[in-house]
Amino acid sequence: MSEGGLLQKAMDQQQPTDSDVISAVIAEDGDSDNIPLSKVFKTLLLAAVLPMGILMWFGIYIDFIPLSILYPLVLISSMAVVWKFLRIGLPDSAGGNGINASRAVIVVGTYLTMILIPVILGGLLVGEMSIGDVEYSEGGSTLEIKIRQNGGSADQVQAVISIGDWSTTESLSINLEDGFGDYGKITLEVEDFYAGNALPSNPYSMTVTVGETVMSTVLDSSKLSRTVTDVQSSTAVAISRDSDDCGTKDSCVVGVVLTAWAGLDTIGNNPPSPMALADYTLNAVMYYEDSSRKIAVAYPVVEVVNTMATWNSENGQYGGGSAIVGDFGSQITLEGSVSDVMLNAKYIPIADWEESDYGCYSFEVKVSQREPWAPAGEPTITYTSYYMYAEEGSDGGSDPNTDESWTKVTSCDD
Repeated sequence: MSEGGLLQKAMDQQQPTDSDVISAVIAEDGDSDNIPLSKVFKTLLLAAVLPMGILMWFGIYIDFIPLSILYPLVLISSMAVVWKFLRIGLPDSAGGNGINASRAVIVVGTYLTMILIPVILGGLLVGEMSIGDVEYSEGGSTLEIKIRQNGGSADQVQAVISIGDWSTTESLSINLEDGFGDYGKITLEVEDFYAGNALPSNPYSMTVTVGETVMSTVLDSSKLSRTVTDVQSSTAVAISRDSDDCGTKDSCVVGVVLTAWAGLDTIGNNPPSPMALADYTLNAVMYYEDSSRKIAVAYPVVEVVNTMATWNSENGQYGGGSAIVGDFGSQITLEGSVSDVMLNAKYIPIADWEESDYGCYSFEVKVSQREPWAPAGEPTITYTSYYMYAEEGSDGGSDPNTDESWTKVTSCDD
């Protein structure tokens, strides 16, 4: 046999035929019978289990579509994606090339498990009630209690709610659902059961009884502390050294900033703690303490509701007419019409005082609350601070120049 003939025969044996090439291409392109089992389970984990897990944890925050509709939509969409990606196929009668039975069993089994487990658990746990979230309305006037029951029904039952010495019977239906399961809700008026501050040491314990099931929880003490127990007052004066203000004096008082505090009593002489849900009326008056106690500054009445303090500014004579109080602090600055950089506030100019003679002044702050927020028999709590307004420095002779001072004192009787 010639050398060329042998070489040609060897080349013919190594050269792939057309059918071999086609088979290789099909296999490389992903024959439906050639998907490894690990890829099947990985696909189910990413496209089936993960989406349902995310929906289970975060579905509670979705409020634009009911979960009873969203769950089936996600489930069907997920299964369609998995079925197509794993090339399970369609039956011949539906125009397909047949179904890969082994992968179809795995996929269908996985989805049946995800559907049946919550149903089974709900059936096993039905009747087990518990107190869920306790939420307050934006203004704090109402309290909403969620009662949870897996596998619950919409049947109406009677729930007895006890808070301290107060109790009420309310109708309850387990007819709502969120990402955590089925629940019903009961709404209470805080005013009905409020009996004084929970802080610092009188927490509100709530018990809910439905049939033979007794549930209890401790309510948020910060939301149930609304009775003002401490009020304080203070003043600061603006000092000028301008001859246009003071004439021959070296310095003089040109105005006063009034400050009030209202909140929860603290240890010592520290300012009271803020109370975000305390509603009250504040009256602030600075008096000139002569024999008849004359009004020097009568500040407009301040109404505080849900951290918003408002008053009649009288066209800017008394600040802007509003302030925030009770969120981060209990202080209310009762401003005037003139800004002072050193005081970082607006003061009430001395020209606007009804009395401005030298002598002793008192600044009285009264806080009033209506029932049930006010303590029994004590609708008003008052605090007064005292100040001496005087001239200093003149010797009455060769040096007539003087300064004016504003000094805090313990009382006007000294």
